[in-house]
Amino acid sequence: MFKSVQQKLKDASILEENEPILSFVQVIDFNKQQQQFKKQVKEELSALLQNKVYYFLASIKTADNDSTPIIYLLKLNEKTNDFKLKATYYLDEIKTVTKIDNKIKHNSSSGSSVDVFAFELVFRSDSSDSLDENVDQKLKFVWQCNKIEDRNDFLDTLWKLSEQFLKVSSRPKFVNYKFEPKKSTGHTRNENDKEDDNSILNDLKQQYEITKSEEESLLKLMSECDFASSSAEKFIEKLQDELLKLDTSNIESIMNSEEKTLKLIDMLDGAVDEIEKIDERLKEYEDKISAVGDAVRLVGERDNVIQIQQNSQYALLELLESFVSNLDFPQEYRKTLIGCDLSNERSIKKVTLAANKLLEILEAEIPPGLKKMKAHTDQMLVLEKFKFTFCSNLCQHLKNAIGHATNKHLESYKIDDNSLKNIPNHKQIHDDLLCLKDLVPWVQGSNCSFSENNQKITFYDDLKNYYVDTTKQLYIREINAFSYCAKSRIVGSDRTKSNTSMENIRGSMIRSLDKTHHGESMGNKTEQENKKTLKMIFMKLMNQLTSTVLNEQVFCQEFFGNSKILKNEDSMSNSTKPMSRTNSNLSLTSNTSANKQEPKVDYSILREIFAGMIEDQVKQVMDGIVRADYLLVLFLYSDLLARVLVCHTNKEYMHQPMVGLLRFAKEKCEDFVKNFKDFINETKVNKKEKIGILKFVKYFEDFVQEAEACWEPIKKDSYEKLSNIYDGIVREIFKAIDEIASGSFKTPSEVVLFQNYHYMNHIMRSMSGLKELTKKARESYLHWQKEYVKKYFGRPLEKIHEFFEKVQAKIDRGLKHQDISYQLELSANNLREIIREYPAKEIKKGLSDLYNRVEKHLVENSSLLDVVWREMSHEFINQYKNYEHLIKMCYEGQSIKFEFTESDIYRIFNEISIEKSRDHKF
Repeated sequence: MFKSVQQKLKDASILEENEPILSFVQVIDFNKQQQQFKKQVKEELSALLQNKVYYFLASIKTADNDSTPIIYLLKLNEKTNDFKLKATYYLDEIKTVTKIDNKIKHNSSSGSSVDVFAFELVFRSDSSDSLDENVDQKLKFVWQCNKIEDRNDFLDTLWKLSEQFLKVSSRPKFVNYKFEPKKSTGHTRNENDKEDDNSILNDLKQQYEITKSEEESLLKLMSECDFASSSAEKFIEKLQDELLKLDTSNIESIMNSEEKTLKLIDMLDGAVDEIEKIDERLKEYEDKISAVGDAVRLVGERDNVIQIQQNSQYALLELLESFVSNLDFPQEYRKTLIGCDLSNERSIKKVTLAANKLLEILEAEIPPGLKKMKAHTDQMLVLEKFKFTFCSNLCQHLKNAIGHATNKHLESYKIDDNSLKNIPNHKQIHDDLLCLKDLVPWVQGSNCSFSENNQKITFYDDLKNYYVDTTKQLYIREINAFSYCAKSRIVGSDRTKSNTSMENIRGSMIRSLDKTHHGESMGNKTEQENKKTLKMIFMKLMNQLTSTVLNEQVFCQEFFGNSKILKNEDSMSNSTKPMSRTNSNLSLTSNTSANKQEPKVDYSILREIFAGMIEDQVKQVMDGIVRADYLLVLFLYSDLLARVLVCHTNKEYMHQPMVGLLRFAKEKCEDFVKNFKDFINETKVNKKEKIGILKFVKYFEDFVQEAEACWEPIKKDSYEKLSNIYDGIVREIFKAIDEIASGSFKTPSEVVLFQNYHYMNHIMRSMSGLKELTKKARESYLHWQKEYVKKYFGRPLEKIHEFFEKVQAKIDRGLKHQDISYQLELSANNLREIIREYPAKEIKKGLSDLYNRVEKHLVENSSLLDVVWREMSHEFINQYKNYEHLIKMCYEGQSIKFEFTESDIYRIFNEISIEKSRDHKF
């Protein structure tokens, strides 16, 4: 009977596969039933029974015999017809089980009663000191069954489970209950016995049944030995005769095979004799072969000694020939190095070949024993002296070539401080010197040195110092001239050059913000054009310096380095292009793969040439730009940040001075933020005048627009730095808004707060970061807007509001709704008189005055006016609905209605809004 229920519980994952339901009963919570009887004495019993909530109790035994039986409390969902598990009880947790047979009186006057078939389950308490008389109500459950048979079957099952699976100490105590086993009829018993007997016979039959093959073999055996059952002695004699015949045949076969065995033994003896003869012959052959092997081995040793002597003679001859050739420096090479003709490419190759040959001879690997020969010592002294003389002459020629190329460059470029548009390109100098680049590593590898002022100086260091001094003076002149030209083009640089105090810097910041804000609002493009010009000046300066330094870096790596550190032509061509604000990220990624495996580059020569030169000039230009327009400090910071990333990725020397410039720009940016915060904190407003959007809030909008535009190219990699700048300023703005609002007299503080927080929320939505502060701005704006509506909307229906306040107070004190109209001061007539005082025309007039007051509080042409007006309409509608509800509850049937409806209220609000907006247009 429980199969369908059991399947539903398995589908709901309440039961497992091997958990059968032993009993199942529908019950009602008897405690709640008694409370309903007490509360609803006047109501009919049938209505009470319809409101009952039925539960089901199911006793379960798991597959494990050692586990405790379980009782599940289930509730049936009438819509889905599914069970839901409400509670789980273990049988050993139950202390007492009490059967309850009782009657509950329904009506004391009529004497009717209801039969109750229930049982009580009391669970064990954790504390052993608790008395039986004071059982906690949380541990006592009383359940009522619909039928007495269901109740008794369930209790019988609990008793059986406790007797079978629980210890005596853990068994529950059954009160008012005694187990009575059910009697079965004799007919049923006989049928069961017959079924058991039949099952036993079937088992025996299956155990002793034989197969068909076994049956055939048995029949054949019995047919052959049929006489054995009548005469057993004849059967035994027959078996003995057959056994004797078998023994006789075996002996005869053994006697017949003896002659063949003797012949086989004779043949084996003959084979052994033949094997011994063959063994003797093999020993003779082995002795002869060993003698021949000794003779051959002796001849081989003599040939090996002869070969060793011959190889030694050849090796000695080769060593002497190599020794002579290594020490021999041809006369043709001597003449080439003495002449040292570097006038054309062909002669330079000859000199390079001869110089390398000389260095090869001096560095040749010679066995230590041969170095002790006098011929070797004398030749080394001659060649070392010749190498020193040639190295001295070569360095002098290289110095002359550097000086000649520099003079040629100065003649081609006339440097004028007022008209220099680009830094002169040193390509001609580099091309003239690169034809000699193969000789510079030779000078470095020769390690030739001379003494000057008691100091030992190598020719390579002397050559490098000469190039550094010459090139440094040239770059100082050119970069200074170009920087001066850039500084002269900065707007207002002449007027603000000496104005560097903190007060003037702060004033410059305010002027920059003020110009930006008013310039955009008035449509004046002059300030924007000046700002664009300043950006172009700085970008051109940095592009020119980067290109110049990179060209010099490539030249120094080729001229003073070796082929292992030369840059790839493709990567060099990509790096020499000027960087713009739009392709900075592209250049950052394009050169990364090309330069991944490049070795570390030596920047010592570049550091000596450009030390302090670039930073000093660029800092002066940055100072001029900041003084002209303080907002451009954000552009300088972001632009240098992007350039540092690119230079670091491309392994350019320009990375080093740019790091210093970036640090300088960061300090300028920090000064800007500090001055902006000081300006915010020092801002004061006239408390007697109307306060709208605060000035520093509008300035912050311009600041954000400029910052976001500057950070757009590097937003992916470095936006966190900009978020840190935003964070401090926004927090100061929030603090200043609260302080200014608290001291406002003419404008309500709520208006100041929600207008400025709304403006800040609008600004911060364009940012990618500061989500928490953006959320705070929106929450503050909504909060103060609601506070303003509550405070200034007031109670347009004042008398009606006061009347219904009294009605609500009576209801709160317990007076019934239908009794409200019987109160003298709250009668229906009084309410009608008050409602007549508020016709629709009067309502419209009061709301129109309210609109004018709100309009005066807010900024002119503010978009928030419609928002606030909509919130006030919602507030008025809510009040109206509350009044309608109270009239319906307390004055039902009195025909009391307002002279206006909810649709009239919406219409009045819309008409006022349309009329006022039309007046503003005219």
